[in-house]
Amino acid sequence: MFLKPTLAVAVVVIFPSLVLAEPGPVRQACENDLKALCGSVQHGGGRLRDCMKEHRAQLSNACKVAIAERMLERKSNKSGNGSAR
Repeated sequence: MFLKPTLAVAVVVIFPSLVLAEPGPVRQACENDLKALCGSVQHGGGRLRDCMKEHRAQLSNACKVAIAERMLERKSNKSGNGSAR
């Protein structure tokens, strides 16, 4: 199934920046994971990003789904913008 490889790539590569940078569905879906897995990590210097990468296997399904949906949305937006030029 196509979603599984996309999800794996999203979680490994894109996840930390999506969760930490943007308020919205991804942050909301992953907030409990962030607190539970990395709540004691000091902010700054990429430490939260690194912590979430280390714990990606422990992320909730809701968080993983939100990340995959955001990745598909971004990919769709990039495809749409590229064809308009």
